[in-house]
Amino acid sequence: MNLDLLGLHIDSPTVHPQAGNFRPPSWPPPPDWAPILDAEGNPVCRYKDPIWPLDVWAGKPLKLSFGDGKGARGARIDPANAELLRQCVVWFMYGHRGCRTAGSLKAKFTIIKPLFAICSQVGILASDLRRFETVIDKVAGALAASSFGQTITILHELLDAREHLGFCLLNQDGLARLVKLQPDHELQQTPYIPPRIWAYQLKQLHECLQDYTENQDRIEDCFRFCAEDAYAHNAGSLKGAMTLRAGKFAQPFQNKKSTHSVTYHGPFKLTADRFGITELLERWTGPFTGKEGGKQILKLSQYLDLVSKAGLAYLLNFSIMRIEEGYSLRSDCLLIEHDEKFGDIPMLVGETTKTDPDSDARWPVSKSAPIAIDAMKHIAALRMLCARERDDLGINEEDEDNPYLTSYRYEPWGSGKHKPYRTRPKALDYQQVLSFYPLLLDSAQITINAEDLRIARMITPTLDQEVFKVGAVWPFAWHQLRRTGSVNMQASGLVDDPSLQYQLKHRSRAMALYYGRNHSRLALSEETRTLYLKTMYQEQARALSAISGPQFLSPLGETRKAAIVNLISEKDAAALIKSIKQGEVSARNIRAGFCFNARPCPYGGIESITHCLGGDDGKGCPDLLLDVSKAGDINRYEKAVDAQLAVIHPDSPRCRALQAEKRSIEKYYAHAQAQDR
Repeated sequence: MNLDLLGLHIDSPTVHPQAGNFRPPSWPPPPDWAPILDAEGNPVCRYKDPIWPLDVWAGKPLKLSFGDGKGARGARIDPANAELLRQCVVWFMYGHRGCRTAGSLKAKFTIIKPLFAICSQVGILASDLRRFETVIDKVAGALAASSFGQTITILHELLDAREHLGFCLLNQDGLARLVKLQPDHELQQTPYIPPRIWAYQLKQLHECLQDYTENQDRIEDCFRFCAEDAYAHNAGSLKGAMTLRAGKFAQPFQNKKSTHSVTYHGPFKLTADRFGITELLERWTGPFTGKEGGKQILKLSQYLDLVSKAGLAYLLNFSIMRIEEGYSLRSDCLLIEHDEKFGDIPMLVGETTKTDPDSDARWPVSKSAPIAIDAMKHIAALRMLCARERDDLGINEEDEDNPYLTSYRYEPWGSGKHKPYRTRPKALDYQQVLSFYPLLLDSAQITINAEDLRIARMITPTLDQEVFKVGAVWPFAWHQLRRTGSVNMQASGLVDDPSLQYQLKHRSRAMALYYGRNHSRLALSEETRTLYLKTMYQEQARALSAISGPQFLSPLGETRKAAIVNLISEKDAAALIKSIKQGEVSARNIRAGFCFNARPCPYGGIESITHCLGGDDGKGCPDLLLDVSKAGDINRYEKAVDAQLAVIHPDSPRCRALQAEKRSIEKYYAHAQAQDR
C-alpha cells in the first residue's frame, strides 16, 4: 500500500499533517502505534488495544470495542478476526473516503461488527467468508434490518479497497447472495405527541423556566455565597475547594460549631431560607428532609440541572434539532434574522454532523425561545465560575467567554468525576429526565385518553398498542419532539381544537416558511430541512386521502369535486407522495381549504380568499375544494378583517379589498351551512 495516499480525515483540531497519528507508519499498523492522540499529542490508545476511546473526537464518551479483550461485553471476536476488523476501521479513518466524524466511524463499525462476530463463532476468518455460503446466510440473519442497506454499501466500499487492504470480505457473488437475503423492513414512524399532551408539557417547561427567570438574582447570590464564600473560605480558596478531595477540608454546610479557621453554616436549608429560594427548590425538586444533613446543598445542583434540561427540551420542541445537536449549543447560539415580509425570525446556530458536518447550521425556533436560552446561559455562567478554577478541564478563553448551554456539575459540592469541558455529557432519554424530576409533569395530565389516542393513531398508524393505550402515561422521547414539531408546522388541520390549532399555526408559521421554502439565504441544517419536507409530503398525502369526505366541497358543485377526487383516489399513499414530489398532483393547503391548481397562482389563497371564492360575480375557482372544518379559522380571520375595516379610510383601495374579503367570507359560510343541511 502507498502510505502517502493515506491521511486522517476526522474533522478535529487535534488532526493535522504534523500529528503522529496523521497516517499509519506501515500496513497493517504496528501493535504499539497510537491511532488516537489527545489535545496534547499523548496516546489515548494503542492499535492492539481491545477498546479505542473516541471521546477526544466525539466530544462525549464514545468507544469502539473490538471484542477480543478480557471481560469484553457483547459478542466475542477471536484475535485474528479482531485484527481484520481493526484494519477495516483504520481504512474507514484513513482511506479515500475516510470518516469525518467520530459518530460516522462508530456507525460503520457497529454495522459491520456482527459479520466478524459470526465468523468467530463458526471458526473461520472473515477474509474467507466469500467461500462459505451457509455462513453468509447466517451473517444476513445477524445484520440489523434497519441498516441492512448500509451494510451492503460498506461491504462494497471494502471490496473496492481490497488491493489496498490485502484481503476481501465478500466479492460480488457474495454481495449478491447477501442482497437476496435482505429482509423486508417496515420503518416504524416516531410517535406524534397528541396536541393536549404536547401543549401541557410545553406549558410546564415554560413555567419552570419562568420561575427560574423571576428568581435568578436570588439563585445567583446563593450560588456565589456557597462557592466563593462558604466553600472557598474553608478550603483556603475556590481553587482549593475545586481541587481538594472530599475530606481534605471542612464541608461548610454542617450543623457544627465554627472555629477561628472554619465556618459552619448549618444545614443548607438555612442558607436557602436566607436567600429566599427554599420554596422554589422544593416546588421543583421536592421537600428538604432532616436526613439529608450535609448533602442538602445537592438540591441546588439538582435544581440547576432540571432547569438546564427543561430549557433544552423547550428548544427541541420548536427547533426540530436532535438532542446531540442541542448539547452542542453555546451561549451565543441565538440569532435573529430580519425578513422584510415576515419580520424577525429567531434561530439557533450550532453544530450538526448528522449528514455533512456543519459547525454553523441554523434551526428556526419560536419567538419564545429566549426564555430557555437566557436561563441556560445564566446557569452555564455560574458553573463556569467554578470550572475555570480547574486546570485539568482544558478550558480555553473561548469557553470562558462563550460557555456551552449545558455542562456537568462543576460546583465544589457536585458529585462525580469531572470530564474535560468539551466532552459533552451523555444525553439522558427524555423519559429518564422526567423520571428524575417527577414534579415537572403531572402523570394525570399526560395520561392518554380516547381522543389523544385517536389523533396519535391517525398520524402514526403503527403505534405499539401495548404501550400507547387509553389509561397509560405517555412515554416521551426526544425524537418525538422532532416528529411532532414537523407535523405541527404543517398546520394541516389535524388538531380538532380550533384554538390550539390556531396557536400552533401562529407559533410556527415563520418556521414553516423558512424550512418549506428555504426562505433564508443562510445555511440550514440540511437533515432537519429534509425531515420537514418529508413530513410535508406525508401530511399532504394524508390530507388528500380524506378529500372525498363531506368536510370538503367545491364551490362549483359535486360534479367538479368528483373530478378532483377521482384524480386522487386512484393512487395509494406511497404513489400519492411520489406524485406530489414529482408535481403530477398539485395540492396546497390554503386558508379556505385545498387548492389543486398546478400552475403558479397570482392570488395564492393565503393572504386573501376573494379570488378563490369568485369575488362578487364569479362562482369560485374550479381548482378549489373548500374545507368546512376550517370555520373556526375563517371566523378569526373575519374578526381581523372587521378590525381593519374599523380604522381604515372608507374610500381607499385597501378598504375595497377588505370589503371584498368580507363578502367572500360570507360566501364561505353559505357553502358551509348548505353542507350542514
